[in-house]
Amino acid sequence: MPHVIDSSRTASKGRRPEHPHTEPNRFGLLLRRHRTDSGLTIEELATASGVSIRAISDMERGRSRVPQRRTVEALLRALHLPAGAAAALRDSARANRRDGQPAPALAPPRTVDDFTGRHGEVAWVGDLVARSAEPADRQGAPVVAVVSGPPGLGKTALMVQAATRYAEAFPDGVLFVDLRGLDPDPPRPDDLLLRLLIALGLEESRVPADQHARGAQYRALLRERRILLLLDNAADEAQIRPLLPGTGNTMVIITSRRALAGLEAVDRLTLPTLTADEAVTLLQRIIGPPRAITEPEAMRGLARACGHLPLALRIAGNRLLSRPHWSVGHLLSRLADQDDRLDLLVAGDLQIAAPFMLSYRQLSPAAARTFRRLAVLPGPDAGLELAAQAAGLEPRQTEAALEELAELGLLQPATDGRYRFHDLMRLFARARLSAEETPAVRQQVEQQVVTWLLETAVAAGRWFEPAYAAAPEPAGGWATAQDAGGWIEQESGNWFGALRLAAAAGRHAEVLAVADAMHWFSDRWMHWAHWLEVYQLSAASAEALGDPRDRAVHLNYLSWAYTTCAHRPDLAETPAREAQRLAAVAGDLSQQGWAWTYLGFAARRRDDAAGAETAARQSLPLFEAGGDWDGYAQGLSLLAGSLAGAGRHREAIAQYRRLDALLTDPDRAPSPLVVEVTAGHVHLNIGLSLLTLRRWTAAAASFRAALPRLQRSGVRQSEARCRYGLGDALAHLGRVDEARVELRRAVRTARQVGPAELVDTALERLAKLHLGRRTAGG
Repeated sequence: MPHVIDSSRTASKGRRPEHPHTEPNRFGLLLRRHRTDSGLTIEELATASGVSIRAISDMERGRSRVPQRRTVEALLRALHLPAGAAAALRDSARANRRDGQPAPALAPPRTVDDFTGRHGEVAWVGDLVARSAEPADRQGAPVVAVVSGPPGLGKTALMVQAATRYAEAFPDGVLFVDLRGLDPDPPRPDDLLLRLLIALGLEESRVPADQHARGAQYRALLRERRILLLLDNAADEAQIRPLLPGTGNTMVIITSRRALAGLEAVDRLTLPTLTADEAVTLLQRIIGPPRAITEPEAMRGLARACGHLPLALRIAGNRLLSRPHWSVGHLLSRLADQDDRLDLLVAGDLQIAAPFMLSYRQLSPAAARTFRRLAVLPGPDAGLELAAQAAGLEPRQTEAALEELAELGLLQPATDGRYRFHDLMRLFARARLSAEETPAVRQQVEQQVVTWLLETAVAAGRWFEPAYAAAPEPAGGWATAQDAGGWIEQESGNWFGALRLAAAAGRHAEVLAVADAMHWFSDRWMHWAHWLEVYQLSAASAEALGDPRDRAVHLNYLSWAYTTCAHRPDLAETPAREAQRLAAVAGDLSQQGWAWTYLGFAARRRDDAAGAETAARQSLPLFEAGGDWDGYAQGLSLLAGSLAGAGRHREAIAQYRRLDALLTDPDRAPSPLVVEVTAGHVHLNIGLSLLTLRRWTAAAASFRAALPRLQRSGVRQSEARCRYGLGDALAHLGRVDEARVELRRAVRTARQVGPAELVDTALERLAKLHLGRRTAGG
């Protein structure tokens, strides 16, 4: 007896329900009838319409049931149908298009009403949409965009929001596929192609078994359509490549925690956190304006506690919604404890730590170890050397681990090969460190990092100490003082944090060593905000150790920091007077001279020129008796400056010229580093006095002599003042174009390093030059 096949069951397998008002493939049947009535072969219709032979054949046989509008119009023009027949063919195409919409499983998630910010990012997608709408016959690759970034940034929300906004630009629909890239076993490309082909209207029974054949069929279908394809949460490039269209007007947006750097010819967007204002606005939209406006400061604090991360903000907002009796300030106070913050950022099934953990589980053992141990770093970011110290790995292994962490969004690449944590990610790393490492190991890692930072900071700072810089081979592994200074600046957050930890742990000798080593460098980087605390810590450590000379040294440093860095000369006198007393007890003439010098600095800053002159004249014999020619040069500079401050500019110039002669005296010259820094300032200050005396040509010459010396010494605030003085002198000489160049350079430099008031002064001078030119040309 012959085997009987149940045709009804076979026909229904893998199909979606047909549209209730159309017969299957009505469009294809009508197209074939009109073609044959016109006496055209498929090849002839393809030539006349510009639609491929395969596409026409697939439409007629029902293998492609969702023709694009422009494809239908091209066929109608080639067939020359009467109006009624053309309308019927268009209607059947629309009906098939409705029936051929993506399967519900591939429909995008719903958008949220309180979506906030991201205006620039949404506009970026809009530009890509416009670019993707070029003519269908182009041979270029479709537009493909990758949106990457750490977990919790709202990559999917942005993509869905953009898809909703620009959906009308894609007449053949929007397809959304969750690629589940962080699953232990993400979906394979052949399974994803099957889902996509069925969503595109192909019967499952007609999908080839071979992945390459599936891919070819998939690309052929997309070539005839304009679809927005959203591929969310990609695992890697291998999962993505088979899903990319070949040609046509389909556009693809991919989201991933990885950068997917191996994909070629794609547009890229690395999503940042929300701005502070956007974060507060999102919180307000979640909890409602009436509740938010009563606590504006608490709202800003809550946004900061959430790291401006959209997921964390939504969790915090939802917690407040579910607890209407809580104030914003109450939740903020509960989040103040960093150790508990991640545990408290939970609302229902939303947990800030959950997406972090998904990424963490993807890491290799070396990368996971590096991630955990970077949590002990005292600063906001790290370079390779410091990361290797924390991880306890070789540099090459550490570099690979850092790249892996950045690829998964657990670290953020910063400038110059450095890496940084998002605030909440750092808390997660700290939690993993506590969970997976013993207390003894954690303490060992922290101590190793602190010790390395302190020792390296001392080695770097000594490049700028006169006694050490003259050595044949200065300390550390740097080739130049500029390299050592670069390390001090780049790692400032870390060595300063290590200094705090050392002071708190009673490691006073190490604190003194770092502060001593940094003293001469601090003159080159005065705008750094933390010198006052550095010398407060070192003065306290010196007091704890009890040596009177060390106490005098670090109280002198503290006096300098009050005057120069904190701009509080009123507070500088007390530590300098105590340093003076302690230096006398210790019998140290040099430190007594320095105490007088710092008293003079404070007096000058208070516009007490007479007090500054008295202090300078007191310091000079002490420095001379102690044989401290570095200090003597500073005392002489203070004397000249105090005379200039009193309006006695000719006397001041005479003292500056005396100082200039000292710099080349073979018996009394200061150390080379002091000469280098002082020489530039001598010519700068002579130039400033010459300006006051209205000797424009001589002033310009003095500024030009100062400028290269100041640039070599790296004191950029003085460079800014020098450029302003040169611009002012040139303006008075009528050399307006040259003056404008120097004044603009002064503005740029002062904006970076200060002094802040110089920016306004230089801009006013530029405005006067511009006004004078307009008046002259008027």
